[in-house]
Amino acid sequence: RRLPAVETLGAVTVICSDKTGTLTKNQMTWTQIWSGQDKKINDPDGAGKFNVDEFIGNEKTKQYLAQAVSCNTLGTHEDAQATELAMLKFIQRCDIDYQFLRQKYLPKDLLRFPFDSSRKRMSTILELEDTDATEHGYNKRIHIKGASEIVLGTCSHYLDWEGNKQPLDDQMNQLLATTIQGYAKQALRTIAFAYKDLQENEGGPLHEDKEENSKIYKIEEGGHTLICIAGIKDIIREEVPGAVKSCNEAGVR
Repeated sequence: RRLPAVETLGAVTVICSDKTGTLTKNQMTWTQIWSGQDKKINDPDGAGKFNVDEFIGNEKTKQYLAQAVSCNTLGTHEDAQATELAMLKFIQRCDIDYQFLRQKYLPKDLLRFPFDSSRKRMSTILELEDTDATEHGYNKRIHIKGASEIVLGTCSHYLDWEGNKQPLDDQMNQLLATTIQGYAKQALRTIAFAYKDLQENEGGPLHEDKEENSKIYKIEEGGHTLICIAGIKDIIREEVPGAVKSCNEAGVR
């Protein structure tokens, strides 16, 4: 920040730098997904439609993920933040109209619990037209997304590759933890998506009860079903690899 200070250093062995927007373009792209199986997304930076069957194996998971991304995000292609924009671009390339689904599932008296750094999650309650599509014959479903380890900790089940709801046992928990670690080693931001069909009066008559001094709402605490885990990449600036190489050759880490 203060270039004149360089003259007094004498020698430099370590450079510390901000990453987002400095080493990277702050242009997030969804490049990998676990939805019962771990899959790389072909041509993640392209503009054409995806062959969704290559990385989502069934219609049920597609439906839940379409709801999750469309209705539990903020903004549009014009004004969404980088991570949310990566999700919206992904769902659009899956040939899903997120604006239509927002109009279909989000009521006028929308109940949404926003993301912040302490919560590390965002939740939105959808109002379904067909109560037969829910597990309890009630027309409310909560979708939650956020830091993978946080969301995974609220899940009791997951959707397998065929879209069947399965108990989340210790073996699967370990597999998912390994998947998340693998994404992190590739410098991917990992985000988990999950849902829960609510029961009437669950978490209070309006579903917004929480313990005193807590930022977590009761309906967010557990009983969710994992839909998928996303690996999202922030694109490196073109000049960065050459700059890092030059630093290494000069003895700077």
